[in-house]
Amino acid sequence: MIALQLAKALMKAMPSRPEPPGEKVGELQEVFRHERFLGAQPGQRAAMMLESSRSKYQSELEYPWDAYFGIDLRPMLAGKEALDLGCFSGGRGVAWCERYGLGRLTGVDVDPNFIDAASQFARIRGAAAEFRLARGEELPFGDRTFDAILSYDVLEHVRSVADTLRECHRVLRPGGRCYLVFPSYFQPVEHHLSLATRFPAIQCLFSGGTLVAAYCAILDERGEDARWYRRGSAALESWERSNTLNGITLSKFRRILRDADWRVVLHSRKPIGSIGRNITKIRGARFVGNAFRPFTYVPGLQEFFLHRITYILEKPAAGTA
Repeated sequence: MIALQLAKALMKAMPSRPEPPGEKVGELQEVFRHERFLGAQPGQRAAMMLESSRSKYQSELEYPWDAYFGIDLRPMLAGKEALDLGCFSGGRGVAWCERYGLGRLTGVDVDPNFIDAASQFARIRGAAAEFRLARGEELPFGDRTFDAILSYDVLEHVRSVADTLRECHRVLRPGGRCYLVFPSYFQPVEHHLSLATRFPAIQCLFSGGTLVAAYCAILDERGEDARWYRRGSAALESWERSNTLNGITLSKFRRILRDADWRVVLHSRKPIGSIGRNITKIRGARFVGNAFRPFTYVPGLQEFFLHRITYILEKPAAGTA
């Protein structure tokens, strides 16, 4: 009880709350649970979906995904048949289609509203893309279907990282590659409690169960205004370590790779403060980021100082080690 009260007090010391959808829908998935969307007429719902897709699309244009890898991905992806693992409302995937000249993109996600929004946006942009309802652990595709798999900030949310990677390996053609970007559980500002608090690294101080209980208590205190972004339950799901997070870290990810048939093509170690759309707006941030770089090589500390876990993995061609 003491831990719960302390966690709650720290969260409330640096409070945050999302803007409800108005003229701007924004990039939150929870928008599709807001009464303004649920109670809207079909045309209004389509307009909100389009605004969500456009917001993600514009984010990708303003700060291309290549920055996380530190290389131009176009030569690797041009003409490829790719899977967008965790497509949300399709804006980022459509931007990838256009930027990288993909031959075709197939996106998957877990909510029918996301799939409807993504499909609508692809039609409007004339993108060679389609979207389907699916989970990463059970991809509805045959063996050796894709040349590439692209995934941004998704692996931390799947129910099983190991099962998802096995599925990725299965649906990739030999020589195909996975392009993966996702935060470690201990990345200071990626605790996924930001609808209630901006307190950094709070997941390093408390258990996930305590954090979720405190999080839910704060949202309950906000009453009906918070109904659209509230959790369904204060109890953790069997796969959760904290709110919507499975607890993946760099060390855990490496252990999964050791037991799997992947070749590491690239492992980027960009520190916090060195990349990201918001960092480009802060004077001196890159200097701080460069000072953090040595810590991204120190076991344990790297979980905290890496901006994202960033890998390019290749499925070996038949007959190669």
